Amino acid sequence: MVQKSRGQRSKSRYKMQTKRHATPNDFLKTFDVGQTVHVTMQPNIKSQGYSYIQFHGRTGKIVEKRGNAYIVQIRDGNAQKKLILEPVHLNAEKKE
Repeated sequence: MVQKSRGQRSKSRYKMQTKRHATPNDFLKTFDVGQTVHVTMQPNIKSQGYSYIQFHGRTGKIVEKRGNAYIVQIRDGNAQKKLILEPVHLNAEKKE
């Protein structure tokens, strides 16, 4: 028997579908350190700053800015993890 592939995008057929295309404004978003953001991966943008699919839909805080990207600290179980993401994959949390 052949062993099933378990690549980075396995089991992501429905999670990573989108009808929305990224606009130039999505690449130019700015965030402040300490701001809460949602990680929403854009599957049609596969450049640098694209993390694993398991972090899609998570919420975290911006720790620092590194070049064009941001370092976002999220909680994965009991562990604190840091992701390096471009602004096209981040959405600001709306305040009510």
